[in-house]
Amino acid sequence: MKFRRHGLIASTVLALSVMATACDGGGSNARTPAESASSSEAAAAKVVTHVLEPKPDDPHSLLHPGPPLTGAIPAGTTVNGKVSAQTFDGVPKVGAVFFGVGGVVSAHYCTGSVVQSGSGDLIVTAGHCVYNKLFGGWNNHIVFVPGYHDDTAPYGVWVATTAYLDSTWVASQNPDVDIAFLKVREVGGGTKTLESATGADTFSEAPGYTNAISIASYPLTAKKPVGCTATTKKYSDTQLELDCAGLPDGASGSPFIASGDRLVGVLGGYEQGGNSPTTSYSIYFSERIAKIYKATSGS
Repeated sequence: MKFRRHGLIASTVLALSVMATACDGGGSNARTPAESASSSEAAAAKVVTHVLEPKPDDPHSLLHPGPPLTGAIPAGTTVNGKVSAQTFDGVPKVGAVFFGVGGVVSAHYCTGSVVQSGSGDLIVTAGHCVYNKLFGGWNNHIVFVPGYHDDTAPYGVWVATTAYLDSTWVASQNPDVDIAFLKVREVGGGTKTLESATGADTFSEAPGYTNAISIASYPLTAKKPVGCTATTKKYSDTQLELDCAGLPDGASGSPFIASGDRLVGVLGGYEQGGNSPTTSYSIYFSERIAKIYKATSGS
């Protein structure tokens, strides 16, 4: 992604991490993932379960407790007829995804959100935020801070323990399955679940291609998120497209939230989320994607 990739690579160098976005894509007339992926690959796909935390040590962090700053995701501002994301205080169920480097919580590089689950400890982000061949494979040290603002973790700091991805993402970075579900645990222990503290969106299988949504994203190094409202449309059988200018480096994994707190997409997929500052993409939540989500509960 030309627009989002450069800042993410800079963050990766600073954090000595192995994660970043990987590829440039073509324009709207480019061959779509649905047209290029083989049917045999899809038929052979399985859910990969990967343990991220074989040694459960709490990372050190300069983040501190503090009151939440919450508000509705904004509509955005309109410039030259285009909606552009604007800064706001944040919402509890969306947060910044941080590197854990050398046992220390470092820079945030993606966005994640809480998704409803039986265990109450599940978040979702883009697959390339968790596994990327170009930068060494697995990022095994991922920290989620819901409602993050101003170096504050109002709902605690949560370490990712287990990742769930489609096997063809791991094997070939198939853009049609650029999604990861992560189970998390709270740093410092405790009995509350993440979902009980923040609320959650409901995973929506086969939501249709046209949805009025809100989207919240954490720009790299920013102290607060940005957000806007938009409408998705069909880009291909396996991809959604939306227009919202100014979605930043760090936006990968941002949730597409439709009415009724339904999760209908996450920023990623084609061109790993977008190759311009005005157009973004998400994978379509097909039965295949639902299979990954269902695997988190063993169903």
